[in-house]
Amino acid sequence: MRKYLLNTSVLGSIFSGWSLFQATRDSRRDWRLLLLWLGWLSSVALTFGVVAQDAETKRQIAAGEYDPDDDERSKAEKKAEKKAAKSRKVTLSI
Repeated sequence: MRKYLLNTSVLGSIFSGWSLFQATRDSRRDWRLLLLWLGWLSSVALTFGVVAQDAETKRQIAAGEYDPDDDERSKAEKKAEKKAAKSRKVTLSI
């Protein structure tokens, strides 16, 4: 729970919700207001999703299930394979 309450992204989305609530009290009720609330709800949902994904990644790194440097090595290996394939390519010249 602490990871959500102390995250700056979550705090920012909550404060933007407060300002949206203040704007709702003073404005007309129309379709634009509904779109504002839907946009705010989607941003809050995405924010909570990012925090949960970040926590899961940190847990996997701590447990040794995921190595963040592994992706960089595989990219380098792929690049080396492409380079080797280009050098092996035979060109026909007439």
